[in-house]
Amino acid sequence: MLEDQRPGAAYWVDHYVVPTADVARWTKFYEDILGATTRVDDRQGRPERRGGLQFTDVGICHVGASRSDEPLAPATAAPRYSWFIRPEEIEDHVRRLDAHGVTHSGAVTTGEEGEEGTAIRFTDPDGNLLEFWAPDRLPAGAMHNETPAKVGRVAAAAFESRDLTRTADFYSTYCGLDPLRSGDVAADTVVFPLTAGGRLVFKQADNLGLRTGGHWLYHALHTALVVRGDEYNPVLDRMYRDLPESDYDPDQPPTFTPDEAEAMPARTGIHGNPGGPRWKHAIGRGDSFYDWDTNLFHFVGANPVNGSMAIFDPVSQRVLMERRLASGSSA
Repeated sequence: MLEDQRPGAAYWVDHYVVPTADVARWTKFYEDILGATTRVDDRQGRPERRGGLQFTDVGICHVGASRSDEPLAPATAAPRYSWFIRPEEIEDHVRRLDAHGVTHSGAVTTGEEGEEGTAIRFTDPDGNLLEFWAPDRLPAGAMHNETPAKVGRVAAAAFESRDLTRTADFYSTYCGLDPLRSGDVAADTVVFPLTAGGRLVFKQADNLGLRTGGHWLYHALHTALVVRGDEYNPVLDRMYRDLPESDYDPDQPPTFTPDEAEAMPARTGIHGNPGGPRWKHAIGRGDSFYDWDTNLFHFVGANPVNGSMAIFDPVSQRVLMERRLASGSSA
């Protein structure tokens, strides 16, 4: 764990949402391959769906699948999501992938993203890029509340960037992260170690793929980053001070052409969960943000357990909003 964290630093990747053409198929894949548990609506006893999304719990993380009636564009080099596993259990994961007929890379030893370890790369049935990641040194908390399939937290999230210098400045300014300085990182890659564990990775791309959040071709795609609860509002204040606001309704989002989406600036906007519109109504600004390459994020506030963010308790958005309003702060 990094001990000299900056104010407002992102600690972990909390969750993500990817597109799917078949929710039932996607859900079974996550259950079989990652050991996920499907969320159930307590009132109806059926899988929990919200706004066209199906959620599963992968240990302490939750993952969403957004059903699309549009044909899914081919995945390029990103987005890609990695999951922590133990080095001594690599062969167990290879055997499970083989047993379910999942094509994969096999165990690949690599340090190409600034961290030594072993990767097993594969895709879900919708072409979303996934990876099991066994670092030589597991960070504290990486396997907390692991699944029955011995899969831990999200280990990395990789995205595209058309300007790595601009990307480095954005995430340094607004997510309290510093790019890794290592000769092992390729010139076309920027890696941000997260404060507790895992990393954000950005790959140079001349043109952006269509599986990024800002195109709105597929509904609700995003990634969530964990910050300390007492730093949640100050982090957003920094964005509100510097970035413009998008007022698009997340329930009826426009679909942009690639040229239109890529011409937009980094900005804040309304998160698509039920709390997003409430936050916007009360505060006057959205609680999500887009970087310069249409990648869409929001923050999850959390309190450390036993003085460390290796394990944390999430703080509800309602509580965070009440704190903000009680302080008299607005956008």
